[in-house]
Amino acid sequence: MKLQISPALSVCPLRKTSFVSDAPRVVRIREAVRVVKAVVDEETDQVDPITGITISKTSVIAAVAGSSVDVDGCKWAYRRTEPDEEQAKAVANMPILLLHGLGSSSYCYRNTLALLGGEGYDAVAPDWVGHGDSDKPAVEASGSLFDCSEEAYKSALGRFIQTVGIKQPFALVVHGFILGQYALLYALEHPDQIERLMVLNTPLSRKSKLRPELAAYKSPLPFLRPGNKPFNAINYNASGSPYAMAYSDAKVYNRPYEESPVASQIISKTMEKVDFPALLKRVDDGFMSWKKPTALCFGSSDTFLEVGSSFDFLENKRTNMKAMSIAAKVGHMPQEDYAEVLHEQLMLFLNGSPEDWTRAQSRSYKMTKKGLIEQ
Repeated sequence: MKLQISPALSVCPLRKTSFVSDAPRVVRIREAVRVVKAVVDEETDQVDPITGITISKTSVIAAVAGSSVDVDGCKWAYRRTEPDEEQAKAVANMPILLLHGLGSSSYCYRNTLALLGGEGYDAVAPDWVGHGDSDKPAVEASGSLFDCSEEAYKSALGRFIQTVGIKQPFALVVHGFILGQYALLYALEHPDQIERLMVLNTPLSRKSKLRPELAAYKSPLPFLRPGNKPFNAINYNASGSPYAMAYSDAKVYNRPYEESPVASQIISKTMEKVDFPALLKRVDDGFMSWKKPTALCFGSSDTFLEVGSSFDFLENKRTNMKAMSIAAKVGHMPQEDYAEVLHEQLMLFLNGSPEDWTRAQSRSYKMTKKGLIEQ
């Protein structure tokens, strides 16, 4: 069954709930953007259709990542908060790096970044090379700048962190399939750079399976593999949640694959290079000796990863690693479904101890047509 998204009221057969309007929560996030002083000038090219607030090209909520940096000949696009100086002085001086998974982009963190900036945090969310608004190096050509291997991704990430000037140690937030796990392996190899680690819905248990869209690339029958066919980022990013995605947001995720066939080739080449069971084993084994404060924060309505898989992963890990529950019903991308609820957990994660994380789980929320309300 293919996912259908209507530009008006989006009703998705893979999701059980649709909303006529997201206005209440959008207003709260847009207000956070105003707090961090988004620049409005002649460079502005977007106006929010709900609030009428002008969105600058460098705003963290813009459709296109507004900042970029050259890393070894490849442009990395990224979003970065612009916190008010007074607010920044009032919070713990801990930068935050947020990384998306394969087939997604930094756009999934736009609302999280707006809220973090409103709290005074310096937070950066890049588009991995080959994704979003970053460069798509030709992977099929000889002498390519990027070969889509695990080492290539990790090496490029390290140089991005150095080039963009993220102060170390920082808090790391990871999410998603394959690239989320590569980010975890990067953390294991560079523990001195990491102050705290939060893992959103990412395969961790050795029993985890690839989601169907990615499993197709590993089919034992070559003629069933997608190969370099256009990657459907609309279905990919809109699936796995109990809520319908706005058509305008779905189009942002899909734009890179419409603009360049190389983006789809990078997905295919990345899947060709990965040994998923071996990757799961290496992450599981590596984190047995991990000592940094770490929170596993999974949406409970993920159709690809069960919450129980995070507890399977924690069975043989140190007590510095804890599971945090999200009070509201959210799916595979908590940051996309309801950034406000994730933000509450992020604040606890950044400022509390692992013991605090497990004690402060009393509030619960539900979604209504008027937005998020506390029960």
